[in-house]
Amino acid sequence: MAEQNVITSMLDDLSQEQPIQTALCIGQNLAQYNTNHSIQWFHFNASELLNLPFTQRYDLGFVLLDTDEMSNVSESQKSQLLVKLRDLFAKRIVVTCKLDDEQLLRALGFTQLIDKTSHENDFALWQFNILTYKHVPDWFNSKFWANPENWNKFRW
Repeated sequence: MAEQNVITSMLDDLSQEQPIQTALCIGQNLAQYNTNHSIQWFHFNASELLNLPFTQRYDLGFVLLDTDEMSNVSESQKSQLLVKLRDLFAKRIVVTCKLDDEQLLRALGFTQLIDKTSHENDFALWQFNILTYKHVPDWFNSKFWANPENWNKFRW
């Protein structure tokens, strides 16, 4: 279960990076931590989210996989839930989970926020942000595509 001060400070940090008006939470209702923010929270359980039709994109998705509510969710449902959140519902996702879920989250493109070796608890914090997901490589620009200086020099 996530501590109130950790969640509140994390929301402060995330709001400074990008403004958050709407947020979606799964695993625990986090509307009670909305003391300093004007965030509109929407709470769903795993089965509700998997059956939810796409109607809007939220600024933040917050998933707590280490709660009692999420303890009976299968691995395939966790994967489906995170993929649906990542692809449809949320611009940014923060996941708190046990260390056992590392392989799943890494395979889905999440990056680790808290290093598991820095503490003794069975706790990990992951994020997915579509804006920082992939660094554009240097070679991927028009400078290397056309090569106009080689026109009329070489025949292929």
